Amino acid sequence: MSVKDEIRKGGRRMKIVRLKAGIGTQKELAILTGIAPSIISDLECGRRPMSPAWENRIAEAVESYKLE
Repeated sequence: MSVKDEIRKGGRRMKIVRLKAGIGTQKELAILTGIAPSIISDLECGRRPMSPAWENRIAEAVESYKLE
């Protein structure tokens, strides 16, 4: 399953993808994506649905971070 597929599911899977990429905190992911930390938290906790724009930004950040 691709990173984007995992992120699309949100919640715990998104957190696992973030941690596997080496992005240790929600705040760090927020900085990399330009998405507010509160939104990242809501997405990982399942309190907010994933938008296509956020999905793309998070997937790009995770994939590029893994390459560094």
